[in-house]
Amino acid sequence: MTIYKSSPLERLLYLGFLCIASLVSSPLALSETNLSKISVEPDAAAIKLNGGEILRTFADVRDDAKVQDAAGTRAVNHWYSDGNFISRWSNGVGSGEVTGTWRIEKNMRCITITAGLPQRVGKERCGPVFRRGSEYLSFNSDGSIHGIHTLSPLTRPSK
Repeated sequence: MTIYKSSPLERLLYLGFLCIASLVSSPLALSETNLSKISVEPDAAAIKLNGGEILRTFADVRDDAKVQDAAGTRAVNHWYSDGNFISRWSNGVGSGEVTGTWRIEKNMRCITITAGLPQRVGKERCGPVFRRGSEYLSFNSDGSIHGIHTLSPLTRPSK
């Protein structure tokens, strides 16, 4: 039996994959029982979006994300109205791409990863979306802010 030992670079790249997993899934991993733990400062003027608002907001947009709990990690996510998404992330030690699908359930955005994070493929996670001014906020399961997202219109290349 051979035991595989990873190099420091491989461990750093794996950490990068975990960061994107957090970016894509942690804000969406909140169960209904955890929703009461989300605390947004009243002066932050954060507003929880309902399902219709989430659907309209995320149909064909580019999402430039700043990860708050993984220093230096940024991602560009493309959310398509056909229910697919692509997330391209990078940080000081690596970069990668995750693909999947998204839908609305019980006023939450639910995602299922189809490629890029083998440990998450096929596992749906759902969570709320909040708006604060022109930014959108995602949360960790403990209620802390995970990411700050800026959305802009997305156009697909013509065929």
